[in-house]
Amino acid sequence: MVRKLKGANSGKSGSQQDIIKQAQVMQQEMLKIQEGLKDKFVETSVAGGGITVKANGQKKIVDLSISMDILKDAVDEGDTSIVSDVIINAINEILEKAEEMAEKEMEVITGGVSIPGLF
Repeated sequence: MVRKLKGANSGKSGSQQDIIKQAQVMQQEMLKIQEGLKDKFVETSVAGGGITVKANGQKKIVDLSISMDILKDAVDEGDTSIVSDVIINAINEILEKAEEMAEKEMEVITGGVSIPGLF
C-alpha cells in the first residue's frame, strides 16, 4: 500500500508535464511576438492630415508630425489648446490601433481568448 501511495504522489503525470511544456512553448512564442511588435507600425492622421502620429506594436510613439498650417492657425487664433486637444486625440487613437494590432498578433497564440493584462 505504501508503494501505491508513493507511486501516485511521486512526480507529475504525463499530462501535467505536457501542459507545462505547452505553456512554456506558448510563453516563448508570446515573447517572440512581443519583441517583433517593436518593428511593426500603425499610423493615424487627424485634422485633415495636419497631425500624424506613428506608433509601434509595443505602444511606443515613434513619430509625430504637425503641419505648419495647424500651428499657424492656432497662433493666429491665439488658442494653442486646440492643437493640444487634437494631439491628445491622435495619440489616444494610435494607442488603440497599436493595442488592436498587438491583440491580433497574439490571437495566433491565444486562439482568440482574451488574456487580461497581457499588454
